[in-house]
Amino acid sequence: MALIMAGAPGNGRREVIEKILAELEGYVEAFLAAHGGEKMEGVEMNGIQNLLTAWPATTTNPWSSPSYLLSKTHFGTRLVPVELGKSYTTENWSQKIMPFRDFLKTYILSPEVDGSSYPGYLAQHSLFSQIPSLRDDILTPDYCYTTPPPAPPSTRTHPLEGPIVNAWFGPAGTVSPLHTDPYANILCQVLGRKYVRLYPPSESERLFPRGVEGGGVDMSNTSRVDMDAEGGGVQVEEWKRFQEARYLEGVLRAGEGLFIPAGWWHYVRSLDTSFSVSFWWN
Repeated sequence: MALIMAGAPGNGRREVIEKILAELEGYVEAFLAAHGGEKMEGVEMNGIQNLLTAWPATTTNPWSSPSYLLSKTHFGTRLVPVELGKSYTTENWSQKIMPFRDFLKTYILSPEVDGSSYPGYLAQHSLFSQIPSLRDDILTPDYCYTTPPPAPPSTRTHPLEGPIVNAWFGPAGTVSPLHTDPYANILCQVLGRKYVRLYPPSESERLFPRGVEGGGVDMSNTSRVDMDAEGGGVQVEEWKRFQEARYLEGVLRAGEGLFIPAGWWHYVRSLDTSFSVSFWWN
């Protein structure tokens, strides 16, 4: 909880917390063994083909295995923030902090049992800072050590010391609404498939950015168009203009990476149970 809420700031505090958690892992394993705790051994997710062959996450340490993921989260007791609802642009959207084990059982292994209208999504979470052992299962793409094309002039950024690495894990149907990011991005698909649509910055006027909304929140990086709603959830004339915008689209498959330049609009929808890793850099 300290790592999620505050990042454990302060000299040496993160190291202390990580050491405590590593020591506790052995006690948790012994306790579960003595009390018949469920580890979900042998349960596998399907649809894994042609993965990133250099990543341990796809070979020796398979993220397709729930039992492996549970072992790396102290048998699922580590807490993670989960997005609930269609997307952050809707009124019914919320976040809930829950044990990783509960997220896995409820939204990945048995999503239909939950009974809710929308899936749970572990989205844009710094999982690898929270669980460093999982960070060892991935490799930073060489592209992140190059200089990407410059961001649009309106994009406000600051120099990064290194790539910002985030996890995206959820069942089929999870959505990232049409939006832009301030940094260049390599989106790496470890598990499953995602439909992606890209619009260049030159099409921004046809995409109807939101602007500043309630509470002074700047949502200008997010479109008012709901690509999953009939007519986009906007006025008829706006929908007609939106349909005139030029775009690229495709399906990102396991083992593939997609370069998304800074300031480019993108909409992403999971077609299967999906685990992706994004690398932001500038």
